Amino acid sequence: MLTDELMAATDEALREVIEPRFYRSERGFQGRFYCALQSVLDRKGLLDDECILEMEYQKSSRHGMRQRPDIILHVPSEDSGGLVTEDNFAVWALKRRATQTGVFDDFDNLDEMFSGLCYPLGFFVNIDAKDHFAAFYRGEFPQRLRTVAVWLDGTVQTSWGSPSCNAATRHLPKAGG
Repeated sequence: MLTDELMAATDEALREVIEPRFYRSERGFQGRFYCALQSVLDRKGLLDDECILEMEYQKSSRHGMRQRPDIILHVPSEDSGGLVTEDNFAVWALKRRATQTGVFDDFDNLDEMFSGLCYPLGFFVNIDAKDHFAAFYRGEFPQRLRTVAVWLDGTVQTSWGSPSCNAATRHLPKAGG
């Protein structure tokens, strides 16, 4: 899976969350975003019979952790017969109106997914906020992390950041506009 393809799919899915109600809660946004992301990944041919997108998959002792990531893209090891560290493609952590101090817990959880389960890519999505917090990442995997803030301002707006790019941001125009 290519980082650019998953970033584009993530951005496209974020832009499909247009209902203001979903910006009022993390859980509501997550459900709608998950459905949109599943649809985009299917349309782009990034999923197959083995690779699946799952919400809040409970990691267990066989994974070496107990956290529950918001969304993951992987081939389940129980289906592939592989190790739990194989066939992991991306993880998404969502937070509504993250704060500077609270974002460190989300970054730590993503780092655990990077180090413990070898996820090559992680997304931090700050819902109903304009700060993507890339500049606050202090972990060991800046090249694996992409951060994005998403909010409504008449239309869906996104601001992307990447710790590996010195917290450079880019504002993407609305698709088709």
